[in-house]
Amino acid sequence: MKRLLLFLTVTAMLFGSACTATPADDGFGTTTTTGSVPTDIRTEDTSDMDFTFSDRDENGEYDDKVTSVDLETAVQTTFTAAGTYVLTGKLTDKMILIDAGENDKIQLVLDNVTLENSTGPAIYIRSADKVFLTLKEGTTNRLADGSGYTYTDGNTNVDGAIFSRADLTVNGSGNLTLVGNTKHGIVSKDDLVIASGTLTVTAANVGLNGKDCVKIGGATVTVNAGSDGIRSDNTEDATRGYVYLEGGVLNVTAGNDGIQAETVLKADNVTLTVKAGSGSGGYLYSSEESYKGLKAGSDIQIAGGLYTVDSQDDCLHSNNTVTISGGTLRLASGDDGVHADNDLSITGGNLTVSKSYEGLEASRIVISGGELSVTASDDGLNAAGGNDRSGMGGRPGMGGFDNGVGEIYISGGYLLVDALGDGIDSNGSVSVSGGVTLVSGPTNNGNGAFDYGRSASVTGGILVALGTSGMAQGFSSAENQGAMLCNFSAQAAETLFAVCDANGTVIASFIPPKAYQSAVVTAPSIQVGENYTLYAGGTASAADANGFADNGTLSGGTALLTVEMTSTLYNAGGMMGGGPGGMMGGGFRPGGRF
Repeated sequence: MKRLLLFLTVTAMLFGSACTATPADDGFGTTTTTGSVPTDIRTEDTSDMDFTFSDRDENGEYDDKVTSVDLETAVQTTFTAAGTYVLTGKLTDKMILIDAGENDKIQLVLDNVTLENSTGPAIYIRSADKVFLTLKEGTTNRLADGSGYTYTDGNTNVDGAIFSRADLTVNGSGNLTLVGNTKHGIVSKDDLVIASGTLTVTAANVGLNGKDCVKIGGATVTVNAGSDGIRSDNTEDATRGYVYLEGGVLNVTAGNDGIQAETVLKADNVTLTVKAGSGSGGYLYSSEESYKGLKAGSDIQIAGGLYTVDSQDDCLHSNNTVTISGGTLRLASGDDGVHADNDLSITGGNLTVSKSYEGLEASRIVISGGELSVTASDDGLNAAGGNDRSGMGGRPGMGGFDNGVGEIYISGGYLLVDALGDGIDSNGSVSVSGGVTLVSGPTNNGNGAFDYGRSASVTGGILVALGTSGMAQGFSSAENQGAMLCNFSAQAAETLFAVCDANGTVIASFIPPKAYQSAVVTAPSIQVGENYTLYAGGTASAADANGFADNGTLSGGTALLTVEMTSTLYNAGGMMGGGPGGMMGGGFRPGGRF
């Protein structure tokens, strides 16, 4: 939420206010006095989605009742009956065709197979109940289709190196190199399951495409794709079109989106590296192209694992809700680190947004756990209603949060924000009831370290937000503990800021990476009837790597001012309560977005 230039003029008159002032009333509209945290996170119903792997998916074994096929001498490479077929040798300019009954299950075992078909796909599964492509232990296999061919079968354009009209599972412990020269690597018009094995996929278009779903288990998969890396695109059934990642190692380089799910993208315990588009250093041009790291039409759910995403557009983008309950995420974005049209819920994990335009963006942001570090060239946390119109096919980076609705709830965790625009920004309300929040805000007076449109309440937790004084805004209500907003003389970057009680005990401290001249502070130890002194410089004895401490002593430092808490709210310069919006922060937004 940005403020009008009028407020820049008014608040500039308050710069450098004296060290003693009377607590300010909430004179800017409604307030909230509760620290309640929403429990109605708006997640998709996934009860009809199958986030499991069958025993046969995971077991690439087979018995002695097999049919052996030497591709170099075989006359027939069409398989029409259920069974297990062990393929060996090299086949050129012909394809493997599976044309079995709709109840037939077929297992193809690749035993050092090289198959290159210049006139069509390497493997075409026309009909079967399910096909298992097993990579025999200790083998190296290669499949490639031709370049520039056109192959149709009725109304079907067969356009992948492996193309299946039935459920397809890849398993085993061997190696497979797959090249989709014309369009795609693997296409399944039903389910695509990669349960195990080592796959290297290069495709002119999409690397891995399963219409109904893509499920990847304990495999090692490398994808280099001209458009989307991994995609599930069923638009007709709300219970399909999902992607499930569980275990394994995935490395995805994509010309467009890294991983795209039409509905839900669910991930747990996977090691995933994604580069989408030109990466975070790429410019978001005005186009219909999408360059997101992980994208979902409904939800993104992350429960564990290691994620490294470098994307030209949003690293994580959901048209509904993003939930993060565990894992380690390292995100660098040319736009948003994490974007959700509705809710963003973080209950655990370790999240670092090292580069972004806006760090965390959603209509409602709910943080109750985890360790978070967010760096943004505009807002660190941005809560606003609506969506940014850059979802499933919209223009990258194009923005449109404009209906004055937004909520931020912080009840736990450790949050570090470094923002050139607003540090914490809600078009509606902010509620702080727990956790530790440290904000290094803007160095220009058109933004604030702490910013909201309607109300900001505190009932618990510690928050230190440092920035300029021009748009400084404090809490509008406080219960159980006090909250203060103070302006003072400008302090250089990397200068410790600390609040100490009358006994010299550190209540809260922080070393911001940027200069500051205003502070919003709340902590459980700030109570009515007590005096507190604000310091700049010195060393806090119990401080962590960010200079944060909520105990110990301060050595050195210069006293800036002393605050007498005659009520739970103290305002020495700046604004209490919500104000109008106006100025922007981080400059012109890539893709035409402000």
